[in-house]
Amino acid sequence: MAITEEPQIFLRYESKQALAALEGELGNKLKIDAFETDQAAIAALKERSVLPHALFILTSQPSSQTNSPLLTHARDTHPDLLKILISDAVPLDVLVSLLEKRLIDRCFEQPLDPDLVRSHVLTSALARKSNEYVMPEVKPKAASEVPTVLIVDDEPTATKYLARQLERMQNDFRVLCADSAEQALKLIQSISGTLAVIMTDQRMPGMQGKELLDELKQSHPATVRILTSAYGEVNVALDAVNEGGIFRYQKKPWRATELLPLFQEAIARHLTLASARENTLSQLEHQFNGLRDKRRELLLSNLSEPVDTAAGAPVMSRFLQALDTIPCLFANTSHLRASLETSLENDLIQQFDEQVHRQLKRLQVAASMHTEIDGAAIRAALQRSEEPEYEHGSNAPASSILLMLCEALTTLLTASGLSWRSLNLNQTSEHSLILSCEAPLKLYAHLLAPLTRLSRPFLDQQVALLLLFVSTYRLGGELQIRGATQSYNLVLALPLANSPEA
Repeated sequence: MAITEEPQIFLRYESKQALAALEGELGNKLKIDAFETDQAAIAALKERSVLPHALFILTSQPSSQTNSPLLTHARDTHPDLLKILISDAVPLDVLVSLLEKRLIDRCFEQPLDPDLVRSHVLTSALARKSNEYVMPEVKPKAASEVPTVLIVDDEPTATKYLARQLERMQNDFRVLCADSAEQALKLIQSISGTLAVIMTDQRMPGMQGKELLDELKQSHPATVRILTSAYGEVNVALDAVNEGGIFRYQKKPWRATELLPLFQEAIARHLTLASARENTLSQLEHQFNGLRDKRRELLLSNLSEPVDTAAGAPVMSRFLQALDTIPCLFANTSHLRASLETSLENDLIQQFDEQVHRQLKRLQVAASMHTEIDGAAIRAALQRSEEPEYEHGSNAPASSILLMLCEALTTLLTASGLSWRSLNLNQTSEHSLILSCEAPLKLYAHLLAPLTRLSRPFLDQQVALLLLFVSTYRLGGELQIRGATQSYNLVLALPLANSPEA
């Protein structure tokens, strides 16, 4: 999705001299409609059928904007309109007040970085363009999913007292505390349910508050972030608002009576964000499903006949069914862009097809070699395939199908940071050997998953997994894959008899 037209800005100014200076900085970056009064700007907003991409307020007195009719109208009538305050200096109290009233979204002090300002405008425009539907109000699904508010501060006595006060005052959310950013990150991993809000102090030993919020912005995009401090750190507050997208900057000391409505409002914001994200992911996944179906059709049409012939069983379909059980990352706009706007899809099918055919040629040569299948032979083959001097790949000589099976298994183990010693080898009867892995094998992406690029390790891993299917069934065995999130468990059964290669 792209914004091809020049970004349109409404600019409210107080001084023609300041307006001329700003237009000199931004004029070639943005299309600006300037207004000298709030009333004129409000009238233009009402008249336009298409909203501008952003509303700029250029003022020498930022405190005057805490009761601005224009910002109030924009907040109440056009909540998705990006509102940016520009001034020479912004007192922290004024910034906090503007954020509390939700009158602005960004705040820049002069001198400006024109490219940075334009980046914020374009990002907001793209977000609005991808969320043009009305989001339904979402509520927690069950009592067991009560949202969590996490308070992070290096004064545990104060935070625990505050948490007890807040929990006595309401039943809508639970409160957890952490003494440091590092402890907070560990705690977040163990939270069952929804982390709706995090409020963190800025000044703490080790990782500081803004760093913690920046990290969570990537891993928990729907979690509402609040930064606090007992100090008047204007620069930190401005950076947090502009770069971290924080919900509020809350000054200390904390009072439960003031924080309760703040957390309630933040939870409502979280529910809206979570709903929007869920809908966006659903739409992207629906689009990617079409691409996945095309991939599957091409893989089956190109490889089913040679692969199934080599294996002596319908292995290609079983291989793809196994991949279906391994959930990977959700599709995002980068994945779709790579699939739709680059040669990724063609390259994936072509390169995988070429590597598989080279391995099948090796398998054909190996089929003429005789192999005894027993525990000692399997251990010897695994150990040999893991030796540094052993040559893997399509150009390596193939001495037996069992060795190729162990070579594929070694590739998969190595990709997960494991060795053949992680395998369990059990003889269940005088006719069967069971090979399984103690730990799940990692698979962060596969042939049916969203992708942004191809790499040699990725293709080698996928080819190895298919080759494991082919060689197992060619030897008269069976392979079971049990998928988990970005991982899988495998159980391989081989017959204890002379190999069918003979």
